[in-house]
Amino acid sequence: MNILTQEAKKKQAAVKFAIRKGKSEASRRYGVSLSSIKRWCKRYDGTWQSLVEKSHRPHSNPNRHTKKEERQIKNSFKKKFARYGWDGVYQDLLRKGYTRSFSGMVYAAKRLGLKENKKPKKKSREQRRYPELKTPGEKVQIDVKEVPYNCLRGEVLRDGKHLYQWTAIDECTRNRFVYAFEEHTPENSVKFLKMLVTVFPFKIQTIQTDNGTEFTYKYISDTEICPFDKELKKLHINHKLIPPRTPWHNGKVERSHRNDQRYFYDWETFRNVDELNQKLEKHLEWSNNKPMRTLGYKSPVQLLAEKMSA
Repeated sequence: MNILTQEAKKKQAAVKFAIRKGKSEASRRYGVSLSSIKRWCKRYDGTWQSLVEKSHRPHSNPNRHTKKEERQIKNSFKKKFARYGWDGVYQDLLRKGYTRSFSGMVYAAKRLGLKENKKPKKKSREQRRYPELKTPGEKVQIDVKEVPYNCLRGEVLRDGKHLYQWTAIDECTRNRFVYAFEEHTPENSVKFLKMLVTVFPFKIQTIQTDNGTEFTYKYISDTEICPFDKELKKLHINHKLIPPRTPWHNGKVERSHRNDQRYFYDWETFRNVDELNQKLEKHLEWSNNKPMRTLGYKSPVQLLAEKMSA
């Protein structure tokens, strides 16, 4: 029996007593005001359900979204949500002069019936929260993503080629650099590293990767050194390898690859690696300037500027 049912049955007992002995006597006996007894008697129809407390929620709110704001939310949701999610909807609204909070926008959208189709969540692993790094370049995660087959068109599809995206992300600021190659080789990892060192405006202290042969020969040779390791040694950069079969240790770059899939690869096609790199350049500019909740709604570019000027 829940609390509302208990209260209703107590009211019913008071009403029955009032019918037998009078309302004033019931007020004294049950320690409630006379006006309450009168109100309960008026509502009572012989069942305790008639005495259940009604909702006190107001019928209207002076701060509720206006019809114009609701139309803006609907239009932005239709235009941006499928590709960019709630963050994309909110940024589009801000450009239109919307002044409400992010949570207020989401609440209003759900009240209007604009909801995402959520997949059932998998059971999460034990909490693995690593301390956030405070210095740009203290650790940079690098990984490789194969471009989805359904994005390939023209000559690259005809010739049966594969395209690969190298990604580097700074753990402190979430700034990224991406570039694509046609072959999944250590030599291309070296080329990417040389580009990365010139692009990132800070000194890289440590690079963290998985154990793929494009990064290390640790598990295939005891004598031969991977070209990527040789280049890191030449640049005086520490190389940290994550344990085998533990992709969550490279979680930031893995998450960025999922975002690339959602915001980029699900929408684009490419005929060759040059076209892919041209489109990746625009996507990279967007992702580095996109406000992130985990950064307090600052973009990676904004946070980097703050860190560099401190």
